Amino acid sequence: MSNTLRVQTYHIIVDAPAESLFDFVDDLENLPQWAFHFCKGIRMIPDGAMVTSPSGEVYFGIAGRRELGILDWWSGPTVDSAQMWPTRITTLPDGRSLYTVTAIFGNPVPPNIDALFADELGALKRLVEAKQAVLA
Repeated sequence: MSNTLRVQTYHIIVDAPAESLFDFVDDLENLPQWAFHFCKGIRMIPDGAMVTSPSGEVYFGIAGRRELGILDWWSGPTVDSAQMWPTRITTLPDGRSLYTVTAIFGNPVPPNIDALFADELGALKRLVEAKQAVLA
């Protein structure tokens, strides 16, 4: 077994308040709309969801603190074996939001992972901004 890890940070800037972005990501029922490469299906359970991913069914949950912009993702074959990926939402000086995801991969790293994250975070940005435009 290899102890090699790859840590990669991804981010987007969203033209919406941090609270709007937080609420959208924190609602696991929104996951299939934007994490479409990862989430092929979702079944809600107490404290999270079971997600049908390309590699099979995995537990997925979020531990969040809205006032701090913390949305830690937890994922793995079971709740007990789930690994954390820290994500943060930061209010920018102009009122937009910065969403940062720290991805932690073992071996092998999924092929085309950078493109997959770009697709999904781009979709998240569009969805949150569209929702914000309706509210404005």
